[in-house]
Amino acid sequence: MRELVLIVASSDMNHYEDDATTRIKDRKAIDKILALDARGLHETILNESISMCGFGPAVAMLTAANKLGAQKAELVQYATSGDISGDREKVVGYAGIVII
Repeated sequence: MRELVLIVASSDMNHYEDDATTRIKDRKAIDKILALDARGLHETILNESISMCGFGPAVAMLTAANKLGAQKAELVQYATSGDISGDREKVVGYAGIVII
């Protein structure tokens, strides 16, 4: 019998840029997570100057998930703080992603 494992990684996405820029940068990071690409996520965060504060834990989570046989990832929801506050000048991005 295979034992189930739950790994949780938490991080905001890009910080304090305008909404349009944040969405573009966040999508690049989200695409790497959805592809289960830990190395690609790390490189994208650094190369694209994405201010995702918890990218180290996200990379570690992806690495562990891959070693445990993860098959897919699904974006549950994405939003920025501008969606709530209405201020689109300086936002923070948020994404909920499930990896199975």
